[in-house]
Amino acid sequence: MRVIGLRHGFRPAALAVFVLVLGTLVYVLDRPAELVPFFAPFSLAHLTLPLFGKFGQSLPTFTHVFAFSVLTGLLLSGTRRAALAACLSWFTLDTAFEVGQHAAVAGKLMACIPSGLESAPVLRHTRDYFMNGTFDPWDLLSIAVGAVAAYAVILWTAERQSKDA
Repeated sequence: MRVIGLRHGFRPAALAVFVLVLGTLVYVLDRPAELVPFFAPFSLAHLTLPLFGKFGQSLPTFTHVFAFSVLTGLLLSGTRRAALAACLSWFTLDTAFEVGQHAAVAGKLMACIPSGLESAPVLRHTRDYFMNGTFDPWDLLSIAVGAVAAYAVILWTAERQSKDA
């Protein structure tokens, strides 16, 4: 049963995109270009004072799981079951990537890559992410909060639509 239509799905989708842009701004405005090669061409961190401060340390993990959970939940039909599946899936994926940065895990994870493949561009960036990334328990909390917030937004949207129907 579809519970979210286009009329009500637009606002949460727009919110998700806005939140994702906000998380991207952390990389552009606050993080040094050498730490985030993907955003290096767009980095303004060397020109500005940190805008997001300590809050910006975990904001990208929140925004990623929130935005992609909302968008995926809406694309999967907007039902409660789809919302739960989307939020749990993104929670699990983001948590795995965060845990993969832990010093006790990263080396073992990279040892699983067959020799000869580590020079492939995608695997090279993945290796850099895990080996040079920083595991942060606060990121795990922000991932959980993002998933719960996304689920609440999807349910709230579905409830609004059912009241208007």
